[in-house]
Amino acid sequence: MTAAPASPTPAFPAPRRAGESNAPTPSPERLWPSLSKQPPKPRPPEGADLFGEWVRGSIARWRAAHTGDRDRAARICRRSDELEAFSIAAFADAVERAREHAILHRRDPAALDEAFALGRETVRRTLGFKLHPEQVMGALAMARGCVAEMATGEGKTVTAILPAAWLAWRGRGVHVMTVNDYLADRDAITTEPAYRLLGVTVGALRDKQERDQRARMYARGVTYGAEKQFIFDLLRDRTHTPLRATTGTLVLDQLTGEASIDGGVAGWSKLVVQRGHFAAIVDEADSILIDEAVTPAILGEDAESPAAEHYNLAAEIAGTLERNRDYDVDTRRRRCHLTDAGRERLTRLAERLPPFWSGPRRREELAVRAVEAVELYTRDDDYVVREGKIVIVDRSTGRLLEGRQWQLGVHQAVEAKERLEITADRRTVARLSYQRFFQRYPFLAGMTGTAKEVAHELWREYRTPVVRVPTHKPISRTHGPDRVFTSERAKLEAVADRAAEIHAARRPVLIGTRSVETSEALASLLQDRGTPCRVLNAHRETEEAEIIEKAGEAGAVTVATNMAGRGTDIKLTDETRALGGLFVIATERHDEARVDRQLFGRAGRQGDPGHAEAYVAATDCVIERFAIPPLTAIVRTLPPALRHLPARALWWQAQKTAAARHAVARRQTTRYDAWGELAMHHETR
Repeated sequence: MTAAPASPTPAFPAPRRAGESNAPTPSPERLWPSLSKQPPKPRPPEGADLFGEWVRGSIARWRAAHTGDRDRAARICRRSDELEAFSIAAFADAVERAREHAILHRRDPAALDEAFALGRETVRRTLGFKLHPEQVMGALAMARGCVAEMATGEGKTVTAILPAAWLAWRGRGVHVMTVNDYLADRDAITTEPAYRLLGVTVGALRDKQERDQRARMYARGVTYGAEKQFIFDLLRDRTHTPLRATTGTLVLDQLTGEASIDGGVAGWSKLVVQRGHFAAIVDEADSILIDEAVTPAILGEDAESPAAEHYNLAAEIAGTLERNRDYDVDTRRRRCHLTDAGRERLTRLAERLPPFWSGPRRREELAVRAVEAVELYTRDDDYVVREGKIVIVDRSTGRLLEGRQWQLGVHQAVEAKERLEITADRRTVARLSYQRFFQRYPFLAGMTGTAKEVAHELWREYRTPVVRVPTHKPISRTHGPDRVFTSERAKLEAVADRAAEIHAARRPVLIGTRSVETSEALASLLQDRGTPCRVLNAHRETEEAEIIEKAGEAGAVTVATNMAGRGTDIKLTDETRALGGLFVIATERHDEARVDRQLFGRAGRQGDPGHAEAYVAATDCVIERFAIPPLTAIVRTLPPALRHLPARALWWQAQKTAAARHAVARRQTTRYDAWGELAMHHETR
């Protein structure tokens, strides 16, 4: 970010924590705009329509990339520079005039240009720096409903102020979503002074907020939050509303206050917290719109399930079964199944167990779940144990998914394996795919550093073309060749040696790992070498801000899971820039190359120097699950000097296969929703 030249800048009120207010709870009238027009429910394309969508998406991306945004951004910047001479009162008048013009003539390009010029000057007055022309280009792309691909470090957070304020002026509410609560809270606090000067209120969603408080946050002009906050608030709202909520049912609820015949509870209009879905701007769009869309969001409640003793018995039985004799494990599909010998053994064991185990199908299902808990669900990789509870770890972000549970008895089987108290099974109350949720927004835009690989899918599912925005400064990050090993231990030892070597030169090092377990093991190896390090993983979420703040200092060594891969800004000092910048080491390639690029993007931001390397092994998860076995065998048998080219082909094939399978899973989720609606012929939650 370029510092603004010294100029007399007026004093503004100190920024408060976003969303702090004692404003009254919003009235039910806030629901009128959203209920007056129901969101469409597009069906997923099939057959030849898929090719047609590919053609349409290609044309849309070409047109979005050839709109002359460079010249337009330059004009906006010149106009913004003229506004620097405006007094506080004159600037406030200009904002009010631009706001009125935007409401009355929202399709007028001149209205948008003036609003963005005012927004750019607002950022300078409140945050102390000017937006670059490239950031204005990204804002223009988002204002057209595109996903702006901006390189890491280009300042996407402040770029979003311009389109968010422009949309918020219409009074319908804008939802700005990011991948976790930490980033949402940080962004809301950072940007609130700029929004305030533009006449826009800001709220932030957090866990454990009361219903009235959440309703007040949604009543603000711009609401920040993790995507899970928005989608689960919608699911909770749907448990109160009628199956087909309309303006008519809203009027009846306000007049009578009685429960409706189609499922709405009495006074439902005062219970819902969201006021509709007008516009959404999604940060890290590929992570939220693509990676998170593999599984639907499910709201559950306690349901009848086998007693805890049966899950514990199943865990004991799983300990007596032998792999490849009593059961087989398919690591590629993450499934287990009993062999004939295993079924016979289970039958004999059931003769001495309670009558509940007499049913063949029931006992086999419990036994398989217990075996899967042992073979497929790994502590400090898939989950952690916190305060006697199983907490799922999101592999794509490395963060904890508080309150989430695996379905179909898997969660209880893992609890039994860890000898914890067995929680009640969950019954689905409301369900919604991420695709269906975001299709509810008439206006949808996004920003990310890694979108080109999924540009077609973003168009097909959400009608959002991807626009690549040039960087403000050339990227000076260098990349070393991948180092390939045959075992996990040899790889980690080499990573520790390399980190110790770089640390000796006082250059900051960031080591990215895929799991909590690997991060702890690597930290131990570094300690053995006398290299101090800080560890950032799901066990240390509360220390995140402090660790990231110091990760760019001289001599800093940070070992982190994917928590440090998105949205984190590691700031260098003058000393560390002179030493060559941040040195990033990846200890494993992920299922998709986009995630690798996010980690490497922590270095070389805004023209800073940096370097990135990857250390990989033939036993890595992506290889074991998705690689072609003969090619894997070749890489393992070749001497180190000859491994490089075959290894590149192996990892390329494995990542392509993984990406294709994940895309198929997302398509199946979308089809499930569409098929369910067609099959049931009526509304469901």
